[in-house]
Amino acid sequence: MKRPGLVWTIYSAALALALGVMLFFTVKMLYFERSMARAQAQAALEETVRLALWRMDSAAAVLLNEKSKAPVFSNIYNAPAQQGNVTQRFDPAVQASISSNEMQFRQSLEPATAGDWHKIAPVLLNRISDILPGATLEETASGARSPGDTRLLAIIPARLVVPASALPDSSLPWNTPARVSLMIAWGCALVAATALARLLGSTVSLSSRRGTFASAVTHELRTPLTTFRMYAEMLASGMVRDEPTRRQYLDTLVAEADRLAHLIENVMAYSRLENRLASRRATAALSIEQLIQHALPALRRRAEQAGLSLNVNISDPAAACRTDPVAVGQILINLVDNACKYGQSGIELTSRLAGEGLEICVSDHGPGIAAERAGHLFQAFSKSKTDSVPGIGLGLFVSRQLARDLGGDMEHRSADPGAAFVLTLPV
Repeated sequence: MKRPGLVWTIYSAALALALGVMLFFTVKMLYFERSMARAQAQAALEETVRLALWRMDSAAAVLLNEKSKAPVFSNIYNAPAQQGNVTQRFDPAVQASISSNEMQFRQSLEPATAGDWHKIAPVLLNRISDILPGATLEETASGARSPGDTRLLAIIPARLVVPASALPDSSLPWNTPARVSLMIAWGCALVAATALARLLGSTVSLSSRRGTFASAVTHELRTPLTTFRMYAEMLASGMVRDEPTRRQYLDTLVAEADRLAHLIENVMAYSRLENRLASRRATAALSIEQLIQHALPALRRRAEQAGLSLNVNISDPAAACRTDPVAVGQILINLVDNACKYGQSGIELTSRLAGEGLEICVSDHGPGIAAERAGHLFQAFSKSKTDSVPGIGLGLFVSRQLARDLGGDMEHRSADPGAAFVLTLPV
């Protein structure tokens, strides 16, 4: 991927847009939920007020009727209370049914009863103390009454005053269905964004490492091919007549051939692993000594080419191990090749039985591996761009995958000095 910065910019912009839209809908949904809760609380309060007015009108009608001993007064004011429908007090059809004589008689009574309702106010408020505690009554003038005021009493010239505390609590718990749905949606969105970021990061990293691999392969192939061409032309043309020099050139060609074969074998093994072809199977039952001796000539030749010594120490050489010697040989070649590149003195190859497995350790006496690099050792194409040592970054990855293909594993262990890689195989 040539422009990873642009990829991350596009991803960040798309993520910001998606989260912005989600945030907008979240705010709107929470606002709508709170509005609905406040509306429901207000509706419950109005229902309580209507019930309180009905109770007080019924009680006032009875009390004033007892005091006035006026039949007409009782007939006029008891009717709405007995019906129990407070809204009919303001219904024009009901008002029209009252004769003009009755209305004049009601108006003649109001001045007489206006001063008396204060005496029965405590009784009326006591009737509604269970549903509207703290409510009060305030006097209203006859001409100041508005038909749209829903808190006026029909019997007496007073208005019900409801305290602010009477409004039901409209606060919502944290686990309402809407909020739980929003939390689930945000959780899924964050998980998806994180997974996509990790996938994108892996893709960008893999693309970068593959670009480094292509460059390294080009260089690694060009060098031995150039050497082959030059030395072969010199030998074919008879330019080198000195026998020791001819032998030196031939040894160089053999070394470059080994190097090229090693490179190609790693690339082919990586291709097989990537395409998930059939796993290797245990093909032979060998002793530990036979298993290591099978790969030892190639290992010694590689160490000699690097000017290093290879020290072999085999414990329990007669112990049997059923595995693929070709795959084990390729793993050991990769480990010794790495030790030759980074080591500064001899290379140690040791084997021992550990529990139910065989451990083969290849260690060097080089500078070791930094802690920040240790976590990326077994990744494909993980070779650092600043690493001046030739290679394509496939050896350790292929070695671990082959080891796991054989039913074992491989791990890095710190050595003092240097580094050690341990191959574990079942026995």
